[in-house]
Amino acid sequence: MADRFTSSELMPFDFTPEINPGSLLIATELLSETPFQQAVVLILQSNKLGTIGVTLNQPANEEIKSAWQQLTGQRLDEGCLVSGGPIDGPVFAIHQNQLLGEIEMPGGIFVTAQANKFRELIDRNNAPYRIAFGLVGWKLGQLQSEVNHGYWYCSRNSSADQIFCDPDDLWSDAMKRHGESVLREILGKASFQFPNTPLDN
Repeated sequence: MADRFTSSELMPFDFTPEINPGSLLIATELLSETPFQQAVVLILQSNKLGTIGVTLNQPANEEIKSAWQQLTGQRLDEGCLVSGGPIDGPVFAIHQNQLLGEIEMPGGIFVTAQANKFRELIDRNNAPYRIAFGLVGWKLGQLQSEVNHGYWYCSRNSSADQIFCDPDDLWSDAMKRHGESVLREILGKASFQFPNTPLDN
């Protein structure tokens, strides 16, 4: 079945999912062998100037790790420090601590870009977080075109347990959730329970 249809054939070009802060972009097979292979991107801002997001599951390279240690003098566990994208921008934290939040996202997610709050966020260690270096950006209409051509799946809503799960599992988990969401819309059954295997249908 997978050999007979491409993502773009399964998704009409006039399909226009809403891309808003809190949406998740999930890379399809059309982005294999590119820097965005199996990437999951959290949308931070989308307006008439374009769209900005952060990649959640791209591990930090040695340059980023070194920059972080010079900035804070701290080491972070693997998975907490990520390469957010190829565009230089402020270092920022994605977390669930309302007291330290500067921008509130849907689903109780907060964004903080003040370096003096990073240490407190890490020292509290009472909620999961990600520290990101870099951003992903698109000009007005560019991302919508990529979605319509099947380069990305767009999940309208994200949740904390999804964003902060093991980065190694994030893409497969996001693909599964998106597929289930699409099937629920098609079947019109919000409470439909999916079997663990096709044999259980």
